[in-house]
Amino acid sequence: MTLPQSLDAFAGNWRITREITDAKAGQVLSAEGTASLVWKDDALIYDEALRLQVPGQAPMQATRRYLWQQGQGGIDIRFEDGRFFHHLALGQDSPRDHHDCPPDSYDAAYDFSDWPRWSVVWTVSGPRKSYVMKSRYERQSD
Repeated sequence: MTLPQSLDAFAGNWRITREITDAKAGQVLSAEGTASLVWKDDALIYDEALRLQVPGQAPMQATRRYLWQQGQGGIDIRFEDGRFFHHLALGQDSPRDHHDCPPDSYDAAYDFSDWPRWSVVWTVSGPRKSYVMKSRYERQSD
């Protein structure tokens, strides 16, 4: 099995398909789009652009930006403003991590068993949140 071993393995363009099962709202949202991971200095800038479909509404655009940096044994993923978000361990087919954002809790489960196709499932819970977000990534031709 081939696994990503470095930050460089993620550089480039990725097609994303996403499904968000929102237990609180009782609905399933879907999204499609792209993520580009481009080098800037010693980090990758992760830019995501999606078309989000909420049931019963017109599609809308959604964007996100993160900073991916080399960390101890993997990748430290930071919010756009530099605050630490979570750690992605490398050399494993299914690394996991946790992020607290009181009062909410975020649990990530990555899957690299079909690399260079990969996925991440975020399970989010809190007093106002209860959803599972499944994102699948497939490398695009650069």
